[in-house]
Parts: sequence; structure tokens; C-alpha cells
Amino acid sequence: MPAFITLKGKKAKIPYKKLLQAKPKKCDGVEWDGDSSESLKVYARYKKPYLVRLFSRFIEIPDERSFRFNAMGAMVWELCDGNHSVEEIKNIILKRSKGDEKDIEKRLIRFINRLSANDLITLEL
Repeated sequence: MPAFITLKGKKAKIPYKKLLQAKPKKCDGVEWDGDSSESLKVYARYKKPYLVRLFSRFIEIPDERSFRFNAMGAMVWELCDGNHSVEEIKNIILKRSKGDEKDIEKRLIRFINRLSANDLITLEL
């Protein structure tokens, strides 16, 4: 079963098993603060294409984007170090929390996809 994931702004079809073996790693230039046990705030530079730069002369557009993660998202963020595969992250979450394996797996893949789509992580396939 293929999984759809956004890689560098484009949707790509990756085989499901290959996605589970991928190792997510935080992108350079991404900063974060907060305690991973409660919540975490992540900051990333905002890439401004030509039209956005043009409009920024008339309206104020922030230089960075911020994302707030709950405890589960913060745990996944901490594990996105390039050493853990998506499947290993899933198994760690299953050990630390209660929940259905399929549901956690689906939510994890969706979260990884959002992180990748917002250029917060890269996936080493």
C-alpha cells in the first residue's frame, strides 16, 4: 500500500514499508524551546517567494513561522534526530501511551507528513 507524503513541496508516492524505514531528521535553521513533557514551540524561517516579497512592501509579513506541539507531538519531534526510523518512533509511542496501533501509526504518518510539508524535517530514505 503506497503512502503519500510531501517531499520538497511535491506530493510523492512512497511504498509503505519504505516510509516506515525512513529516518526523519530536523532541518537546519529550525529552532525550538519548551519542555517536551508538556508542549513545545518550534520556529522556522519563512521562505518568501517573489509575490510574497512584493506584497511585504505593503503589508507586514513575519520573518518566521511558529508551530506549537502537544506532548505527543513534542515526543515525536525529539525522536526526529536521524537515528530513529518512523517504525521505531511508532514503537516508542506505543510503549509510552495507550492506544490502537493502527490509529497511532496513521496519526504519526500524518504528523510526519505535516512536518515534512512545512520544511521542518527531511526524510532519509
